Amino acid sequence: MKLSIDCESTEEQQEILVGEIIANIAEQLEEVGLQGDVLKETTGKIAFKVACMLDGVSEVSFDGSEALPYVCFQGGDDTLVHLGGNTYMHELVYGILGAMFKDAS
Repeated sequence: MKLSIDCESTEEQQEILVGEIIANIAEQLEEVGLQGDVLKETTGKIAFKVACMLDGVSEVSFDGSEALPYVCFQGGDDTLVHLGGNTYMHELVYGILGAMFKDAS
């Protein structure tokens, strides 16, 4: 597999992934009865924590061993695309959350 810096593609992939993370968290929380602002706030908090872990901006460790994620996305033709540094999905969470929940407010 070839590793390639492609900021435009990686930015789009981050948005898609964050949107899916938010949608899946919200779906599970709705199944246990959360609604309205509580659903939105709880979904946002969980999605933000997950995105921070994936972006490598919060510590991910267990029993003295640390995991340092570096997110790449599959491109075409056996290529992995990345930003040339860590992703910033945590910065996208609340904007995407707001767009997804705009009708629920």
